[in-house]
Amino acid sequence: MLTSTGTPWYRKRATETKTRECPVNERDFSRVQSALLRAMEPSTIMRLARQSGFCQRMRSVSPHEVVVALIAAMATRSTETIADVVRIFNTLTDHRIAYKPFHNKLAKPQFPEFMRLVVSHLLEQLVSESLRPRRRSALAMFDDVLLQDGTSFGLHDALQDVFPGRYTTQAPAAVELHATMSLWCDQAISIAIAADTEGERAYLPSPERLQGQLVIGDRGYQDIDYCRDVHDHGGYVLIRHQTRVDPFVLDSFIDGKLVSSHRGLRLHDIRRKARGRTIDIDGQWKGVGRSGRPDTRLRIVLLWNKQRSDHTALVTNLDRKRFPPNTLMQMYRLRWQVELLFKEWKSYCNLHAFTTTKAPIAEGLMWAALAACIVKRFMAKAAQKTLRNAEISTRKTAMTIGHHLFVLLEAILEASGVRTALRRLLLHLDSQARRAHPKRDRDSGRLTLGIEPVLA
Repeated sequence: MLTSTGTPWYRKRATETKTRECPVNERDFSRVQSALLRAMEPSTIMRLARQSGFCQRMRSVSPHEVVVALIAAMATRSTETIADVVRIFNTLTDHRIAYKPFHNKLAKPQFPEFMRLVVSHLLEQLVSESLRPRRRSALAMFDDVLLQDGTSFGLHDALQDVFPGRYTTQAPAAVELHATMSLWCDQAISIAIAADTEGERAYLPSPERLQGQLVIGDRGYQDIDYCRDVHDHGGYVLIRHQTRVDPFVLDSFIDGKLVSSHRGLRLHDIRRKARGRTIDIDGQWKGVGRSGRPDTRLRIVLLWNKQRSDHTALVTNLDRKRFPPNTLMQMYRLRWQVELLFKEWKSYCNLHAFTTTKAPIAEGLMWAALAACIVKRFMAKAAQKTLRNAEISTRKTAMTIGHHLFVLLEAILEASGVRTALRRLLLHLDSQARRAHPKRDRDSGRLTLGIEPVLA
């Protein structure tokens, strides 16, 4: 059906604005629009394509069109096959490219490096502060809180030489994505793709860059030497360790009471006698001589888990008075935010194994899915910062944004109507993606430790 001007009805609807009063903060809205356009600038995308070797001269299909179409394919609908990507590309760009030429373009060895550079560029342009600690919060002393973890999934068995899996029978080929997430930005700030057999510790943030920052990690990242190095460079750690961690005891507190008789014992000896109780010690690991590892002193907190009838061990260098054991456990639970990020990647941004035996395509589409998630989270934060009192859910945004984001990406490709499409998208999030229980977030959720969202 066409309108009286000959325009398809759905295109006309996408370019019209609502007549009701707009609650958008215009100054912040302009900043959001400028950031989005800088991130999607055609000349910048072309520069990245040339830098990676993906494209040396302009073709009928530009790198800018490829990137925008891939983000649309991953962010706006369920995409199962490369044929789905081709259809979305043709719909968005009005090209008529066939499956084989498009497949061959994605199969170029430079494709994953190009998309990796695109993701790095998007992280630079579209990530900003969205949460902050209150002045008297226990977390106010940290410049940032970094959450470290990884997520994995299987690939086509033919890729096992490139991406070997650790479970050779169930998943001969598998990949793991290692992410460092900033709690203050509520977004990943560093992402790496590696074979599932590679160790997690190599992807921890460098100790030299962690001054004034706190790193929270799971047991896969336990490393006493790393904790010592972070401390030596002015950073902080809170990393879960296996309960067999067994240093010498310097000072020991059981349920908050000093027990001087434990001094000089091994932690293992104390743990056996303190089942059901909280153990908080200053521990020491002996060095190996002048030329080797020095002595390491760290705090170890063992919290009793009633469900598992065992202790949960946390290793940290945080002060005991300011950060008692219960506070440490609340801080460690913040690591769940990176798990929610992984859930968005896999459920709403098509981060999964495409049926392909080409390693460049498999890896390049992973980077494309990550780019889509970055754009979606940016939109959630943009709505939060431009609309009055809008605490926006990233999960609801990822679920509901599809149609409006497709229209916005189409406007970016056409270099026309971007402001109108962006405004409609933000107003849609204002009505459909607000957090359901803001009060609960403060009472028992992610804002419990005195964190507050950055609003307009």
